[in-house]
Order: sequence, then C-alpha cells, then structure tokens
Amino acid sequence: MCTAAATTFTATALALLAFTALTAQPPPPDPPSDAGRSSQSATRYRSGPDAPALPRSEPYGIEIHKIGLTTRVEKVGTAAHGAIAMPTDADHAGWYTGSPTPGENGNTILVGHLDSSTGPAAFYGLGALRNGDRITLTRRDRTTATFTVTTMAVWPKNNFPSQRVYAPTPIPQLTLITCADWDDAADDYRSNLVITAHRR
Repeated sequence: MCTAAATTFTATALALLAFTALTAQPPPPDPPSDAGRSSQSATRYRSGPDAPALPRSEPYGIEIHKIGLTTRVEKVGTAAHGAIAMPTDADHAGWYTGSPTPGENGNTILVGHLDSSTGPAAFYGLGALRNGDRITLTRRDRTTATFTVTTMAVWPKNNFPSQRVYAPTPIPQLTLITCADWDDAADDYRSNLVITAHRR
C-alpha cells in the first residue's frame, strides 16, 4: 500500500490507476507491536460526541454506502516479512487481528486491495470518500459499529508514518489502508491511502 504526502486523491485519480496482479500489490508497512491498542501514552482525542466503546466482537462485514461497498471481512495477521498480510480474496477487506475489534477502545486496522488481475477490488472506491461519510462494520455478535470519516491522507510508502497510522487510541477509531499513486515506470504503487474514522 502507498501514497504521496501532499497528493489530493480523488475518485477520478482512482479511475486512472492501472490494474496489477493481486500478488504484485505491496503489503501495508510493518505495524509496531501491539498496534492500535489503547494505552495511556496514546494520542488524546476529544471524546464528547463519540459513541461509547463496545465489548469485543470480531468483524464480519463492512458497508460503505457512499461507494456502494458491501463485503466480507477476513481475519489477517502478519506476512513472513513482518508487514500486515492482505486478504486472500481481493473482493474482501482484511481485519488485522493484532488490532482491536470494531467499536472497542483502540485503533481498528482494516486493509484491502485496490485492484486485482480481474479489475477493481474491495477498496477501489475509497478515494471518493470525504469527511463525514459513514462506514459500518457488522460484528459477529450481530451488533454494528458505525464510524464517520474524519481524515484522509496519502503517504509515500518509502516514508510511511507507521507509528502515527498504527498508534493506539483511547477511544474507538477505524483506520482503512489501501494502495495509491500508480507508477507506470516502476509497475507498482508508490503510496498508501489512509482513512481514519471515529464512532459517532
């Protein structure tokens, strides 16, 4: 996954991205240990309008009405080189099991492919999201955790701020990561699109 620091990433830019084979997509950068879990040293956020934390329950599905996304969520761990593994099905999202479940206090990490050898993949439309858009996670206890997009950023994969992106949070947060910024010459993505959202 990848992204250019000061690049504005839009739906139009997404439409211009070249397709690559599923196996060619770079994985997300390595997470720090205990990625996303709440700690006293975590960055502080305003807790006023945020919904209270939910008990632990693993995610089953994700829905983003704005981009017409409704799909399954797979459990993913770390790959052999230490980075977060990607979902085996390009049409699914992947929940990093080293992070909290959706709605728990902490930073829930979801990753997904932008495209595959057959066309657009699960997270192809993420670049069309804007602050205020809603993301709903269905949990295995049959409850849902709904988040509102609060920030979007594109980071070069050679300067990816892992400590910032994977940082623990004292309240429920959702972080989505996918590839961005296709490089024809390198036949690879240069950057990652990172979207953060909070419960409301």
